[in-house]
Amino acid sequence: MTRQPASAADHFALTQLLTETAWRIDHGRADTVWELFTEGGEMRLGGTALRGRDAIRRWGAQRPATRTRHVHTNTRFTRTGDDTAEGVCVLTVYMDDGTGGTTPFAVTEETGRYVGTEGGWRFASRVTEVLFGGPNAQTGQGS
Repeated sequence: MTRQPASAADHFALTQLLTETAWRIDHGRADTVWELFTEGGEMRLGGTALRGRDAIRRWGAQRPATRTRHVHTNTRFTRTGDDTAEGVCVLTVYMDDGTGGTTPFAVTEETGRYVGTEGGWRFASRVTEVLFGGPNAQTGQGS
């Protein structure tokens, strides 16, 4: 299959997957993010690579309870097969600055490979590369 833009329905469903991931992390449910990945799925945050649902589950369970908000923009998805897709977006992470305000933590580019399953689209891989951010952003701490 030649790469082509995802249909409007697939674009919407893939955007919902990104949104669900952000919502879970931002609302203290990072320990459930693993459910949005395939069994052998991979998540890379800066220099940290997590392979498989168990590793992603452990990351989520250990993630600090820092208040964050993840904002996805500039999403672009292409179909790579009957039940596969790839995508890219800009992710801006805002973090509680400890004084009741927020501060931009990082601006990243997130690339993903997706697989259609009976339960909907799931991540086969999710790679977050920091474009702008401090030293903690480079290691994935706080994302």
